[in-house]
Amino acid sequence: MTTAHTSPPWRHWRHVVKLDPARPLCDEVVLAIAASGTDAVFLGGTQDITYENTNTLLGRLRRLAPDLPLWQEVSTGDAVVDGVDGYCIPVVLNSSDPHWLIGAHAQALEKFGPWIDWSKVLVEGYLVLNPEAAVARLTGANSRLTPQAAASYAAAAEALFSLPVLYIEYSGTFGDPALLAEVARTLRRAHLFYGGGIDSYEKAAAMAQHADTLIIGNALYTDRWQQVLADTVRAVK
Repeated sequence: MTTAHTSPPWRHWRHVVKLDPARPLCDEVVLAIAASGTDAVFLGGTQDITYENTNTLLGRLRRLAPDLPLWQEVSTGDAVVDGVDGYCIPVVLNSSDPHWLIGAHAQALEKFGPWIDWSKVLVEGYLVLNPEAAVARLTGANSRLTPQAAASYAAAAEALFSLPVLYIEYSGTFGDPALLAEVARTLRRAHLFYGGGIDSYEKAAAMAQHADTLIIGNALYTDRWQQVLADTVRAVK
């Protein structure tokens, strides 16, 4: 008898909203996100992320957007909250500091290991490609990669480390479609996330040709958030 295998939910995501617990967001935006057709919400950021502000944002989302999958992208073990649908664990592949490749993760396992439900954990191999971004400075990322170099990282992430997701992160600036296309051509099994500078239908459509999932974040904190939300969902769906 064969056993049926259900693919994980993130395999079906085309559009994801990332919300930063340290940045203010009004209820109108949260309600619009709930009705937009996005597939999931990530809670995460780089600076000033605490248990308190993450848990507060989680509570608001559960109240105002009860049907949306909510996943926490963990940047610090001290901010891990209960009550999310899953946890995304970033592994910064192009970091110059092994702390962001495995050190922080080992520390977290020492603290939380016995209580982790691994069925709710998604490991993301990150390539941080905007040298001006806070996450690049924090992790000491070698951000100036050619498309060929980025594809080599992607191949290693998939073939050597069996990472299920590769996340191309330009964090606030629009990335290189040629680099993303080269990475997409290289991958065979890993799911490809893209985040960075998506603030229009045209940019979303350009990157959706290559990425399996688009992550929309910073543009939702601008005056154009409503247009950005509608256009990016329309572009991928």
